[in-house]
Parts: sequence; structure tokens; C-alpha cells
Amino acid sequence: MGVVVIDAEVTLADVLSLRLSIAEPLADGTRLVLRRRGTGEERRVTLGASGGRTRDASVAVSLAALDLGPGRWDTYLEQDGVRARIQSADPGFSLDRLDAYALGRRTLAYRAYRTRNGFLALKIDPAEPVADVRAVWFREGRFEVTGLLAYTGLDDDDQHRHATLALRHSDPDRSPPDRSAPDRNILKHSNPDPSTLDRSDAGLHEVGHHGAGHHGAGPHDAGAGDVGPHDPGPQDAGFDDAGFDDAGATVRVAATVKGVRFHAALSLCDVLAATPDSQGSWEPYLEVDGVDRALPLGARLDDVEGKRRRVHYPHALVDGVPIRPSFTQGDELLLEVGA
Repeated sequence: MGVVVIDAEVTLADVLSLRLSIAEPLADGTRLVLRRRGTGEERRVTLGASGGRTRDASVAVSLAALDLGPGRWDTYLEQDGVRARIQSADPGFSLDRLDAYALGRRTLAYRAYRTRNGFLALKIDPAEPVADVRAVWFREGRFEVTGLLAYTGLDDDDQHRHATLALRHSDPDRSPPDRSAPDRNILKHSNPDPSTLDRSDAGLHEVGHHGAGHHGAGPHDAGAGDVGPHDPGPQDAGFDDAGFDDAGATVRVAATVKGVRFHAALSLCDVLAATPDSQGSWEPYLEVDGVDRALPLGARLDDVEGKRRRVHYPHALVDGVPIRPSFTQGDELLLEVGA
């Protein structure tokens, strides 16, 4: 059909907006077909004719009205009984745009992307409130993290909110994340300064899948700088308020939240002191006033999936015991002690 997407976006209103380069005008009755991988389930939307001699066309389709379930949906154009998969020249999506999209309270998150083979597809995920991690580092015996509150419905303003970072000790019988030898698909963190563990330095852009994007989330970037990092000392409220409960199963420390940006710092000595036999994994959560649930610290608002194998951070030694950040299979942050 000679149809190529040159710009693809899911708007804040969950409308799929496409700009197409077309060799021939779209005929009346042309249909956009969405086909779900694995099941073959389909949705069809009839498009209007593009007109006489035009070589481009715009398409806008409300996704919420199509009752699409989570998963991957490939896109096709069907015209005069001929169906062809839609090619895409859009190199990827704007990560800043994803941040704006994640400010709303949603149950599903829709994302348009280009596949490895150069076709347009949709990725649909359940959208639950999460503290999206932007930078992680060890400094002066502390674990520090910054990020963005996603899908909470909170305003991106200057309001300070009371918050707590809680680390919960996970099941000691849980298998540690897979750290098999890296292959060509693994992006290994190689920052020469092990005190700074920054996802933007780790090159978190899966080349050939969504393409290179913009990542503005380092520890010294303006987005995180509104709330930190800072250099809390022993007098800092975060460490004065650090506590342990559930027989040492949880460590808590005050966190800073300004609008939807967060920063938290925790003494690694406190983590080690609360870790049985100097072994185990800790799952961090953020508790924020105005949010009705604890928020796991995850990393989903970018173009890299499977961080459990693709992102490797250096470790810190505390009294000879290694402590290392890592990710679960579901791209949620962990602190592994003795791993």
C-alpha cells in the first residue's frame, strides 16, 4: 500500500494519533486493524478517505473505546480486501511525553512504538501507582534514590508532601535475580565512578526496539534537582526518624516529595544491621500522604524492558558485605545484601 508512519503518539486522552506518508490516497472504507499477539483477537476501525492527490494523512483513534486488553497489538491497514502491516519510520517516543502521560490516574497505559523489524505496534500495560526510579547511587555510606510518582493523579506542583521510604525484607528463600554472563542484548553499567549509579549513564535505550530517546533523570538533572540530592548528615530528619519494625523486617526513613518528584536517602549500615545473617533482599516502597497505597520503586517509564538482566550496578561494601541494587523480573528495584 505504500503507507509509512512518520509520527506516532498516544495522547493524554488515550487517542492514537498517527501521521502517515502514503503513496496513494486512502480509499473510502479503509480500516485500521489492531491484532493482539498470541490470541489473534482483533479490533477494526473504519477510517475516512484521505482525499484527491494528498501524499500524507492524519489518523486519530480513541483507544479507550476499543476495549483493548493488556499485551502487544500489531497494526494493519486494510483496503479493498488487502491487508498490510503498517511500517513506521518514527524512531521512538519522547520520554518527556511519557512523564506527562504518567501524571494522570489510569488503569491502563497505552504506548505506541516501532518494533525491531520497523512496524508500528501498541503496548498496553496495567497502570498502577508507582514510584518510578530515575537515579540510584551509593554515597558516603548511604543508598540514595530519586524519581517520579507515576499514575497517582497528584499535581506536578511545588507542594511538599510527607513521605516515608520503607524497605521490606523479602522471602529469604526467594531466588536471586539471574546474573548470567552478559550477551549482546545486555546493557552493562560501566560508570568508572561506582559511587554514582545513574540509569541515564547506564545507557537505558534498547537500540533497534524503540530507538534512542531522551532521558532526563540523572542525579544532577533539573528534574530531580528540585528535591535533591542533598547531603544529609546525622542531624538530618531522615536518619533521626529511621526505624525498624516487624522484628527487623522493615526499615523506614523519611523521604522528600515535592509535587511528583521524590528523593530519599538511607544508611546502608541500617540496612545491614537489620539483615539476618548478612544475606537477603530488600524491596523499597514509598509511602506518600494523599496516595492510598504504598508505591513500589519501579523503572517502567523508559524504553528498556527486562532490566533484571540488562542493567547491572556495581556494589558497595559495608563491613565486608556487598550490597547491590538490582531489579526484579517485573522491573522493580531491589537492594541485595550479601549477593
